Order: sequence, then structure tokens, then C-alpha cells
Amino acid sequence: MKFALSIIYLLALGVPVFSQTPEGVDQVIAAENYFNLKVEEKGLKKAFLSVSDDYTIAFRPGPMAAKKFYKEQPDSIGYLKLEPVLAKISKSDDWGFSAGPYVFKQRLDASQSFYGTYLSVWKKNKRGVWRLAMDAGVAHKKPTKKLKNKFVTPTDRDYIHQKSDKRLQQREDIVLSSDKLMSTIMKADNRIAQTEFLTDDSWLLFPGYEPMTDKKTIMAFWKDKGYKALTYPIKADRALSGEIAYTYGTATILAKKYNYIRVWEVQPTHKWNVIAEVFTEELP
Repeated sequence: MKFALSIIYLLALGVPVFSQTPEGVDQVIAAENYFNLKVEEKGLKKAFLSVSDDYTIAFRPGPMAAKKFYKEQPDSIGYLKLEPVLAKISKSDDWGFSAGPYVFKQRLDASQSFYGTYLSVWKKNKRGVWRLAMDAGVAHKKPTKKLKNKFVTPTDRDYIHQKSDKRLQQREDIVLSSDKLMSTIMKADNRIAQTEFLTDDSWLLFPGYEPMTDKKTIMAFWKDKGYKALTYPIKADRALSGEIAYTYGTATILAKKYNYIRVWEVQPTHKWNVIAEVFTEELP
């Protein structure tokens, strides 16, 4: 029943479904739509608990254990609908992320809506079930433009199968080192860091602003606002296939405290670049 309803949601969003079981990036889209379905059925609290495990981190606004946070909330904390627009899955089919607009209401029939953009990282657990790994979002006014869908499944599925815990940790350390290098360069010059580490179609989610979806717009935003971000990475996680990962940490921008998530992807040149980034402002 859950699977059938997920397929209905995929069709409603115009996502092609070619087989009985979602494949490639369709798995990530199906996980998002399953979450949407649970929100409608049981509300936001129970929906998040249904897709979280002991390792899920939610930025509310800082990183915290999602299960602990939501268990402490009342059942009536509102309704949220996510619309995936950007999504990618790893070669190993165990790790993916999505981003797109959200709409929040206090009640399903409420006339007032609140808008924003979210970023979610999903991972398969040992039983092959998709669970939310990281969840963050930024609020902004009602979007003025419709974003085009970009759902990516790797065409090349070849990768080195690493099983050693030590080797897997080393691979995560490489990503964390990339974030540390970017953070070091940012202390000297944000623009140089952005030039070196962003891709042409990188995304930036920043509180109060609609998503910026290309390098040129992102760099103009930082320059025009006069913002300089100082970032301090804390942890990294990487897909089993190794080509996609995330880091998260804290940041300071004009004396204000933020938290951030960066989604990384290794390029054909073997260089790691940031393909999506979200900043959430710390509350007093």
C-alpha cells in the first residue's frame, strides 16, 4: 500500500516511473513523497519519526537528534509539504539528497501558508530502507519563480567497493579535509573560495531568500550583500561509492551565528566541489 501511494505521488509530480520498483534517483523522490503522504495522514511529528532513525540530524535551527526533538513536540505542530526539484543519488544506490520548495501550514485547512526551501540527505539503512540522514531548510516569501526539475542518476555505476572501516573513515576524512581547505581560503577571500569550490550549477539556500541555483548568482549575492562567511566544519559522511558526500558545521557571518550543510561531489578531475549548501541562522 505504501509503495502504491508513493507511485501515485510520483506520477502526480510528473516523475517518470518505468518499473514496478523505483530505481536510481526515483528512490529518493519516492522517499520524499512517502514523507509527504505520512504528513497528510498523521501530521508532521509522526511523519518525521517514521523516516528518522537514531542517526538522523535535524537543523532546528542547529544540528540535533531528530528523533529526540520530535518526540518532545506536541502532535499538533503543523503540516509540511515538500516538492523535490533537485535530486541526486550515488552510484552505490545507498545515499542521495534532494532540495526544493516547501509549504508549511498550522492546519491542513488553514488559509495562511508559510514558504521556504529545504535540503534533505537520505541514506539506506542495513535493511535497505531509506532513512533521513540530514534535514534543513530556510524560510522566505512565497516563491516568485518556478524551478525546473533536475533529477540525476549516474550513468556510470562502476566504483571501488571498500569494506574496511578504516578505509571508509579515511574517505570521509578526505571530504572533511576539503571543507577545511575551503574554510581556510574563505578566511582570506570568500570569492576565491567560491571560484574554486562551487560548480556552475551549485545551489545556495540562505535565510530570507529564494534559492540561488548557479555559481554566478551565488557569487553576486555574497558580493552585493557584503557578506563574508567564516565556516568551521565538524563532520563528514560519504556514500559507499565515494563520489558524493556531505559536511556540516558552524559559521559566522557579520557576527551572526549560523549552521551549515554542504553537499559535495567529486569531479572528473578528482577535485571535490560543493553542489549544494544551506545556512540556518542560530536563534538566541
